[in-house]
Amino acid sequence: MSAVRHARAAVGHARAAARHASANLAVSLAACLALAGAIASGHAAAGPVEEGRLYLRGSERVAADPARALQLFRGAAQRGDPQAAYYLGMMYQSGMAVARDMQAAAHWLRFAASRQNPAAMYALAKLYLAGEGVPRDEQAARRWIEKAADLDYPEAVMTMAIGLRDGSMGFERNEALAETQLRFAQRALKQATPGM
Repeated sequence: MSAVRHARAAVGHARAAARHASANLAVSLAACLALAGAIASGHAAAGPVEEGRLYLRGSERVAADPARALQLFRGAAQRGDPQAAYYLGMMYQSGMAVARDMQAAAHWLRFAASRQNPAAMYALAKLYLAGEGVPRDEQAARRWIEKAADLDYPEAVMTMAIGLRDGSMGFERNEALAETQLRFAQRALKQATPGM
């Protein structure tokens, strides 16, 4: 077989492979879009955290069921999911579908915070500031606020700015930095909540 024939055969194989890959990609994309639509409409189960959030708030198709949400979050948190641990901690903190238990709330929030969940970091900091479920400790609160702010969590940035402005929560007073942080937090909060 000549070099030209080899080249033509190779091009033919490449085209066939490309058509096959393109067809597989189209099928995969269609399947993903169908699944996303089914999840959004409540016709298919997502992961336990997404399903738990759906039961927590309810939808047009799914009745709110906080007890089911708690069950889903607990199972996922026990398997190591930091987002589930955050929701579980918040449910213990509020007493939603479970007896209010600030030690359990602190445990699960600490678990999630140590796995880089900024919402959990901020919630844990608030527990340290209030002395709920943990000993009151402004320095621990400050550390968690700073960590959440480093991850651009708007509420933590805002709290840090207030601490810098007032010289509270263990922050050294620094009005210039506080002003910068406040502007950043306000922009971030506006982006997080359109129409603000």
